[in-house]
Amino acid sequence: MNPLHDFLVALTFLTRLGRARISSNEEISRSMGMYPLVGGLIGLVLALASLLPLTPWVLAWILTGLNIWVTRGLHWDGWADLWDGWGSGATGERFWAIVKDSRSGAFGVMGLVLGLGAQTALFERAVALGAWNALLFAPVFGRLCCLVLARAGRTFARPGLGQNALLGATPLALAVGGLTAAAAALTLPAGHVLPAAIIAIPPLAGLLSLARREGAMNGDFLGAAIIAGEICALLPLAFHF
Repeated sequence: MNPLHDFLVALTFLTRLGRARISSNEEISRSMGMYPLVGGLIGLVLALASLLPLTPWVLAWILTGLNIWVTRGLHWDGWADLWDGWGSGATGERFWAIVKDSRSGAFGVMGLVLGLGAQTALFERAVALGAWNALLFAPVFGRLCCLVLARAGRTFARPGLGQNALLGATPLALAVGGLTAAAAALTLPAGHVLPAAIIAIPPLAGLLSLARREGAMNGDFLGAAIIAGEICALLPLAFHF
């Protein structure tokens, strides 16, 4: 195991911040434990950007755009695909045909509007409260949720890039990712972290249930888990008065 190499593989795969390179399936699998650490780097970018002398709403939209740019919109693509598949009510191969269709349908668009709207509103709340630590934590927690879902759904691995990540969700990867998330959580009060973890249970359970129904899980599920985790990590800010 080479932690630096694994981190660079994950950085290149998940963001545009890494150096362009071709990684083997085995390298992608081994890098799974570094996903939350990559999230920490993304969170640091967001936290620093939140210090710009602009109004909270303007900054919130900048943070949303920056988050999309850094990740190449990779996870939002999976989020929209699953909304299309789930919203269609289709099952079996028809479900997977809809999920893999590069075109977004009505449910995918609605999912993007709701998801991006929720994230932007929560970014505004974080900026207004000066909660840079929540901005740092959210991408870390989102990728931990991805790791947890991948571990829970390893037996449902569907051929493709997502399969490499699912196979890489080993107990060691989960431990490494968990320690990274715990370190990021230390910057926040327990009154924020615990509710975020509880709020994240239903969407992750829903994704796992959908994978069980369809008998498989692919990278779109993992991308959706990241988006859901990021939103859940910020949602406790909405209850601060």
